Amino acid sequence: MNYVLNEEKMFADVTDGIAIIINSETGIYYGLNGLGTAVYENLMNGSSVEEVLSALKSISGVPADMEAKLNEFISKLVNYELIMEGPSTSAEANFDSSVAAEENFEMLVNEYNDAQELLLADPIHEVKEETGWTPEKDSIGYSKEETREREEKMEG
Repeated sequence: MNYVLNEEKMFADVTDGIAIIINSETGIYYGLNGLGTAVYENLMNGSSVEEVLSALKSISGVPADMEAKLNEFISKLVNYELIMEGPSTSAEANFDSSVAAEENFEMLVNEYNDAQELLLADPIHEVKEETGWTPEKDSIGYSKEETREREEKMEG
């Protein structure tokens, strides 16, 4: 089975081996630990759950219950609506064995709501490649002409 990011609700970024996924509708964000991020990245790069499991099982010291751990982690991602079933693809899964060992083969997803008010008050806007973000007059209170006049006065 393959999965993709639930792009209707979620924005995701991976920095320094840690994934942060933000639910744009609720303002809740999720952080994955190192191994969880590695699993997530492999899934987003087209590896199936079976390919991810096979790659994990090839790492020295893998626990006997790795399949159950992986299935539990993926179930959490699905239940939080971070990911959803995607088209069937195939890509070799790769893992840094030191990350797996360092994390004790645990894949964690933590839920945070400490920035919820801020994220909901200042939503992530759709940006068009050709024009950027161009808010409607009602969203900022000034028409384009009024904005241009204000900018000219400020430069003046």
